[in-house]
Amino acid sequence: MKRLIILWTIIALLVAACNPMKVYVRKDEAADFSKYKTFAFLQRPPDERVYGSLLAENEMIYGIQEELEARGLKADTTAPDLLVSFKSNAQVSQKQVTSVPPMWGMPMWGFYDPFFWGPAMMNPWNQRQTQTITEAKGTIELFLFERITKKPVWQGAAIGNADNPYENVRLSLQKLFSRFPLKRQRPYPKYDL
Repeated sequence: MKRLIILWTIIALLVAACNPMKVYVRKDEAADFSKYKTFAFLQRPPDERVYGSLLAENEMIYGIQEELEARGLKADTTAPDLLVSFKSNAQVSQKQVTSVPPMWGMPMWGFYDPFFWGPAMMNPWNQRQTQTITEAKGTIELFLFERITKKPVWQGAAIGNADNPYENVRLSLQKLFSRFPLKRQRPYPKYDL
């Protein structure tokens, strides 16, 4: 049983290490989050979309609403306690990576010669390979303002891979709200994919 627990711990650490998403959160230490009961979204410009995708935009809105409602807040457009705003940015970059395939030289004199073992730098078959790698980095920023005082009480940013914007939005929100001051009262829903 002890080995099984250690195995699952190692697997969880490896999965966490493979996810390169970074999350940054700031909150107003003087704000009492237990007094907030309602929220509403600020009006967004129609030409500003999350990663340029309407699907990712809707996932962002529904995801934020689901996260806040799971923490006991309710949507209210007339007189909300908190105003929610978010924005995103995606940057596509390309870099060229040159690699040399490993080829090992043969000894020229006898069975063992320490000066001729190693990468065959002068080998005519040793050709360099150049690849162009395209990376899409995305940033999601989330802001919660107090409606009456208009001051920010909580803000977070998630920076990570934006190759699949739909999945990136869902993962970003889960990571951001894991550091929200109010704890989740309902478990995460199971999605059938």
